[in-house]
Amino acid sequence: MKLFNISNIFRCLTIFVCLGGVIGCNDYLTEINPNETTKVDFYQSLDDSESGLTAAYASLMNHFVWNFGEEACRSDLGYPGMDRPTPTSRLVAYYNQTYTETSDEINKKWAAIYSGIFKANQVIHGLQFETMMPYKEEQSWKLQMAQARFLRGLYHFYAHQAFNGGEVIIRDTWTDANDMYKTVSSADSVLEFVRTDLRFAYENLPAVYNADTPYNGESRVTRGTAAMILGNTFLLDFVNGSNYDSAAYYYEDVINNYGYALETDLSMIFTNAGAYNKESIFEVTYSNEVRSDLNNWDEVNGQNRWAAIFSPQSYGGNRNSIPVGWVAYAYKTEKLDPLDARNTVEVEGTEYPRRISMRASAMVAVAEDDLTDYYRMGSVSEADPFRAGGARSPEFGYYKQFSNFDILDNERDNPMGNQRSAKNVVINRLSEAYINLAECRIMQGRINDALVLLNTVRGRWGLELLGPSVDASKTYDGITYSQTSLMEHLMYVEKPLELSVEGHQTRWIDLRRWNVIKDNFERISSQNYWVIHYKEARTYSKKTLWNSSIIPGGDTHPFPEKEFTARPNYKIVDGEQALMNYVPSLHDFYPIPTSETSTNPGVKG
Repeated sequence: MKLFNISNIFRCLTIFVCLGGVIGCNDYLTEINPNETTKVDFYQSLDDSESGLTAAYASLMNHFVWNFGEEACRSDLGYPGMDRPTPTSRLVAYYNQTYTETSDEINKKWAAIYSGIFKANQVIHGLQFETMMPYKEEQSWKLQMAQARFLRGLYHFYAHQAFNGGEVIIRDTWTDANDMYKTVSSADSVLEFVRTDLRFAYENLPAVYNADTPYNGESRVTRGTAAMILGNTFLLDFVNGSNYDSAAYYYEDVINNYGYALETDLSMIFTNAGAYNKESIFEVTYSNEVRSDLNNWDEVNGQNRWAAIFSPQSYGGNRNSIPVGWVAYAYKTEKLDPLDARNTVEVEGTEYPRRISMRASAMVAVAEDDLTDYYRMGSVSEADPFRAGGARSPEFGYYKQFSNFDILDNERDNPMGNQRSAKNVVINRLSEAYINLAECRIMQGRINDALVLLNTVRGRWGLELLGPSVDASKTYDGITYSQTSLMEHLMYVEKPLELSVEGHQTRWIDLRRWNVIKDNFERISSQNYWVIHYKEARTYSKKTLWNSSIIPGGDTHPFPEKEFTARPNYKIVDGEQALMNYVPSLHDFYPIPTSETSTNPGVKG
């Protein structure tokens, strides 16, 4: 699955962005006024409805649908940037659990989601106008309707998972003055509405787009995409509780029936070359060819700001969200399978064992990774953040998924600037289906089946496998897992390290539905880490990288301070303020924002 056809984006964004009421459109005076023109006038052919569909897809480009940086800091994955122990990033409110219904990001998230819903409704209802009835039996009509229904269901699902205990507004019409002020619906009815749309998509979308379908499928949702999201609606169901049988049905369908495969080529994982790789199920498409005339902060300019948000300052980013201590340490201490030949790498005729797992190398940049290029340097250890930046501020890791480390020397080298990345963003991929199905099997008491699924994911990274040995060519940890211990491994190791900052609120939703948010804050706030210098062992200079690594420890530094740290306050403790401030009724879900409660009398704040 992919998202939208680039060739259509210019055409649709000129008309439908303005028609949809998206903030930031300054050219509305030159466009058709929908108050003076009937809706039917906009839908005369399947080309018109295709433009509307592309606009509905394009709403996914809006940063506030995702808020990746905010969500990383809100959960247990991200630290709000620089300046420990008193960060100054705008994401501090999410790290400390002090956001409210007035917070800008929450208001913009609500607006972004409902803008997408509005555009999907335009297509759904436009296709049913009398002027479009001559096309109803054409395959293009049916495929457009299925995609629009998918998007409407998806946007409602995101609102349901994010806001007000799932009680959000169902908008199922092309909104006009008589339908503006709707009240919220029950969480259960919202979820059923979501599933109705997604089931329609599942039944009518193709498994693949090929010569028999009227569209190029590289940028469109498929039956496999619908199956993945349907599975999530059952696993993430906080209204009725997780339905593991129904979720498993769809995850098995995703794994077995659409040609997806776990990617093993590191050059194709979270790189520009890896866009639409064989593991990708749902991916937001960006391009430098789309609306380059719009400014950096226009949410439909066709590019994204994620590279600047997550990348180190020395490489053109502002590192507003970087890994917290436990995440960085967990990545760099994953146990590798010494029997996997991929864990030995030849460099200039000499073979070296990996210090860092292939999974860690794909997800994060840490100083210990001396065999992986980073911004086209010889290795992460050779990169400037750990040679210079770390000495000034204790930054011991960076998330890599959103950066252009594989094609640029610096994010500022991007032709349109560091705020205009054309790198696609992966939302759902096959390993999520494996891990979610493993959770279903654990809860169904099928521990061996769950181990097979988790080991399939771990094996593609060359990691030590879980459980008793069943294959002499692989290394296993030899542990006999119970339902409880394997579930804890999935919750606190496998899923956060495999999916980290991907998806729509993935980590927060998981912690909430497992009912462990407070316990997790207690867990991480009880863990102390100390910043230390890292001595390069294999890189060219073998120099000491100041304040670039961490080790676990107690209240006092485990090594002489004069040898290992430049400042005595470089003890890393995360989650303390979050633990004090967290109130389930206030923080489990975002409140309906003031932008809605102040303008819609049907919704009370």
